[in-house]
Amino acid sequence: MLSRVFRSLVLKAAAPVVLALGCVAEAHVVPNMTIEAGFDSDGGFTLRINVDPRTFLAADPTTLPPVPGSWYREQTPGQTAATHEKAREYLSRALGLVFDGRKIPLPACEIQAIDGADNSPLKPDTQEVHLLATAHSSAPSGSGSFQIDFSKDANTTLILLQGRKGAPDVRTQVVFPGEISRPFAFQVEKKPEVTAPPRPVVSKAGRVWVGILTASAIIFGVIGWRLLARYRHYHRMHRRPGAEDVNN
Repeated sequence: MLSRVFRSLVLKAAAPVVLALGCVAEAHVVPNMTIEAGFDSDGGFTLRINVDPRTFLAADPTTLPPVPGSWYREQTPGQTAATHEKAREYLSRALGLVFDGRKIPLPACEIQAIDGADNSPLKPDTQEVHLLATAHSSAPSGSGSFQIDFSKDANTTLILLQGRKGAPDVRTQVVFPGEISRPFAFQVEKKPEVTAPPRPVVSKAGRVWVGILTASAIIFGVIGWRLLARYRHYHRMHRRPGAEDVNN
């Protein structure tokens, strides 16, 4: 379901498109497709695609009136599955995702019916039904820009809203069949690599000198301890007689 901010942007962007193309439609308003593209800081993204069923039910969508909610509600489970599959096939043909100039196919989409008036879930009194296709995926590693390649036989116009999740700014574009949207730069957060501190490099000569110094310290320690023991023994043997009485 479109957010309030996105809905207001869609209305502003759609108004000139409807006015410009209104003369083409003899009986019915030209439908349009709306895509919300939200990007995470780590490169993950979500596409929410609002599809008017007329785009894949007729070669010229303007020849059909808006599709009523009863058309969808009265379908059997098998018919509903077939409708969802038709929507997926249409979207796969109409939309290509372009990252840094490299085109990749549209990821698998989950489909649900929504109210075409307010984009809420389908209700018993829904007058016009739309389909909401949702896709989750990750941008190719190292990429930094995103575009939509909109097929020339898409049968409709595209209102594209792009933004970073959690950020207030949303970029809006109107894309016509056969066009590629302007590049949208999204920021990919690079996770810092955890590396162990470098171990000090000790040359072979350095290791030899460390061994010599260690051995020397041990030898001098032993010699010093023995000299101290000799000094104490000599001092006790040559103490003057009566020195203890004088001190006491």
